[in-house]
Amino acid sequence: MDMLTQVLGTLHLKSSVYCRSELGSPWGLHFAPRTCAVFHVLHRGAGYLQVAGEQGWMALQAGDVILLPVGDEHILLEKPDAPAFQNLELDQWGECVVMRWSEQPSAVLLCGTFEFEHFETASFLKHLPRVVRIQREGNSALHNVLELMAAEAQAERPAKQAVLRRLADILFIQIVQHWIETRGVEQAGWLGALQDRAIGESLALIHNQPDRNWSVIELAKAVKYSRSSFAARFTALVGEPPMEYLTRWRLQLAIRLLRENPHMSVGEIANTVGYLSEAAFSRVFKQKLGVTPTRYRRQTEK
Repeated sequence: MDMLTQVLGTLHLKSSVYCRSELGSPWGLHFAPRTCAVFHVLHRGAGYLQVAGEQGWMALQAGDVILLPVGDEHILLEKPDAPAFQNLELDQWGECVVMRWSEQPSAVLLCGTFEFEHFETASFLKHLPRVVRIQREGNSALHNVLELMAAEAQAERPAKQAVLRRLADILFIQIVQHWIETRGVEQAGWLGALQDRAIGESLALIHNQPDRNWSVIELAKAVKYSRSSFAARFTALVGEPPMEYLTRWRLQLAIRLLRENPHMSVGEIANTVGYLSEAAFSRVFKQKLGVTPTRYRRQTEK
């Protein structure tokens, strides 16, 4: 199993498609910030995107996919001076809703979210740009998924929500794959680091042996780097120091074990993910996630 599959498997991705909007000219939508990743697919028409705090506008064309990895406040407009509905919440009308704002739509927009059970552990999202834009590329696999999503969002069929959620899951993975393929090691953050020989090897060691008592020196030796050079390159590519990444990965694994293995004690889980004592594990877990492992398990059992 490759590392990206491993990571996605621990994050409990929940994709939702909230709205297919048929928009008449002039149109504008202002979205409130979210504590999750947000996506838009412009199936028809053209427009502009601006993220809160940014001065410039990003021009959009039909077929564009937009990902806002940390759910920043943003605005989508047909033209920069078009009026906009303010402070929209993606889920305010429910899920899989068709909104016909006009009988003669000039644009069709599909909106949704990618949520993770603990957004704090999805560190690779935080190292992406505030906006990821993917333009239409002929009959690519991504384009085919978008066509299926467009058709399903418009239809009124049984299990429509389930189909759209599965397609959105695939969309997220394909966005990530596209980012890796087009940006290269130096520009793609953690995703690019997987392709770097030394840092990729060190990430594999962390992922495959989380219970080992790793140190920066041991990881550097394993990939034939000096301690200082390894630490600097790891931080530059991954976006955080090696020991912070190790802690984050251990917590992702622990979350999964707490949810899926009710017969494992907290002490056993602590040992499995690399902590010498239950107390040390519980202290780090609460510091990073705000609750103790025991309380977290009780909450997820409800």
